[in-house]
Amino acid sequence: RYQRRVRGGFLFALHSRINMNDREKNLFLAKVADQSERYEEMIGYMKKIVDSGAALSFEERDLLNIAYKNAIGSKRSAWRVISSVFQRENDEEKKTLLTDLRSKVETEMSNICTDAFAILDKVIASAETEEFRIYFYKMKGDYNRYMAEVALDPARKQKVTDEGLKAYQTATDLAEKSGDELTPLNLGLALNFSVFYYEILRQPDSAIKLAKKAFDNAIMGLDKLNEEDEAYKDATQIMALLRDNLEIWQSEGN
Repeated sequence: RYQRRVRGGFLFALHSRINMNDREKNLFLAKVADQSERYEEMIGYMKKIVDSGAALSFEERDLLNIAYKNAIGSKRSAWRVISSVFQRENDEEKKTLLTDLRSKVETEMSNICTDAFAILDKVIASAETEEFRIYFYKMKGDYNRYMAEVALDPARKQKVTDEGLKAYQTATDLAEKSGDELTPLNLGLALNFSVFYYEILRQPDSAIKLAKKAFDNAIMGLDKLNEEDEAYKDATQIMALLRDNLEIWQSEGN
């Protein structure tokens, strides 16, 4: 017996008997965890795949990022809400409670990011292509940026800022060597690195310079892509974000 069912963008094949190896089981369970938004469990399944020592596929690479990004994302949202309430609160006792709660969320974020950094070190070491190394170093830069956004301790903030800069710069150096700037990955890297310059390093000129270079290079190379391809659509979406940021940053500079 054989049945196909489409749910949440994934196509599952259901057999009366399924013989899967451990990697296939963990991949299947990771997809189910993604659909059910159980991201910390999803991290566990993806870590088992990484710990097997095998190089990740494109699908596994993306699922690893989805797992950590969403697990961290819920903590980032919580931190922002608590900080917003803190800013509006005048009662000192309540502000103390909010400070403790915000510190708790920061610790939870730190634990997830620290776990992610250990996994990223493994997948960077086992990556078989420069594209994958760029992807993983970008992830490392992103997660350090998330920590720099919320870190209240100056020493901690400086450490994650330094690590984020190092990761983004490594990814950028690899991307420039590849000679193919007009890929969604490389454009996304330029977008996030420019945001890091603007919001974390507080260097608007460097942020604008980086974003403008990426946008201008993309404009010149856009005609090389097929408008029907997903890469074209993804590239133009990221270019729109670069353009929007440039407009905001340049207007604030004036």
